[in-house]
Amino acid sequence: MVSAVVMPNHVHALFVQNPEWPLEKLIQSWKRFTAREINKLLARSGSLWQRDYFDRLVRDEKHFANCVKYIRRNPDKAKLRPHQFILYESEMARAIC
Repeated sequence: MVSAVVMPNHVHALFVQNPEWPLEKLIQSWKRFTAREINKLLARSGSLWQRDYFDRLVRDEKHFANCVKYIRRNPDKAKLRPHQFILYESEMARAIC
């Protein structure tokens, strides 16, 4: 994982994909696991995530840096306070200004 932000109504993640794991299967596994855990915490059941997702292919270093910055700035754009989101940045992401 390079960078990720979990917000009240959506998630952004930037990661290097393992070629042995098709993106569709990776996202399906991630959604299944997180939905199960979140539903346990909320004492509920049922679907949690929308069926589809949006993906982007990072084409070059500039695009990569823009993705890191977008993820970092997204909570501010949504006017969230620090306790309302979780931001993760790897050392590589933190080096991007």
